[in-house]
Amino acid sequence: MDTGTAVTVKYWIATDSPKFQDLDGIDDFRKELAADYVSVVKGRPAGAGGLTHLYVELISTLSLSHIAQLLLDGIAFDLIKHGTEAFVLRPFLAAYKRLQERNKEHRFIDIAELQIQFQDSLLIIHEISSDSIYSNLEAILLALARNYENLALKTGELPFTIHIPVFEDPEEDRPSRFRVIGNIDETIRSDSQQDYFHFWGLEYLYDRVKRVYDARTQLLIDSDFNTLKQHWAELMRRSEAKWRQGKGRS
Repeated sequence: MDTGTAVTVKYWIATDSPKFQDLDGIDDFRKELAADYVSVVKGRPAGAGGLTHLYVELISTLSLSHIAQLLLDGIAFDLIKHGTEAFVLRPFLAAYKRLQERNKEHRFIDIAELQIQFQDSLLIIHEISSDSIYSNLEAILLALARNYENLALKTGELPFTIHIPVFEDPEEDRPSRFRVIGNIDETIRSDSQQDYFHFWGLEYLYDRVKRVYDARTQLLIDSDFNTLKQHWAELMRRSEAKWRQGKGRS
């Protein structure tokens, strides 16, 4: 099948063993993806403990604006074909569930982050609970299609990068009002998978601004947000500044 899509899957396996023991059925997973995509699947050993998280990047020949319209026209989210162009998720999703099933006895496999590089923008979907990306992908893409035109600035520019979701940080000394959350040493917890349909973080290339979109009210909020990398970098900067200040007093 010509899916019109390329896929890269990276993951780290928690292990104490000096010999890397890959996922059960990983060769079959590679073959399944190679049959439908230009694909790369890479695993590496990591420290002991924790889940096996997949970091998935898909590259499409279609634009998000085009896909949004096709979804609104009723095309199935996982099998989008229009003329000679296509954006096909169904083979990847099926292969992922088979890989997950093959490993369920001794390790849980999950998608931690799904990036979809369209021709006009990058969509990044973040995990907020167990298997939350797979379970909500169709609803997320449909919600994005319905709200897509509302994401434009007054200049008409649409976002270059879309993070789904972002959260409002309740900490008094928060580096930014909104941010992406992680799954290690995280102080914010998702209440439910409905968080995918509340706040989205948007980055604009030409106007060089960030905004937060409230999908519940369908309004753009004039507020910045931090990616997880930016959040931890700011906390590290503050920690180092306090250390230098304390050292200067000693």
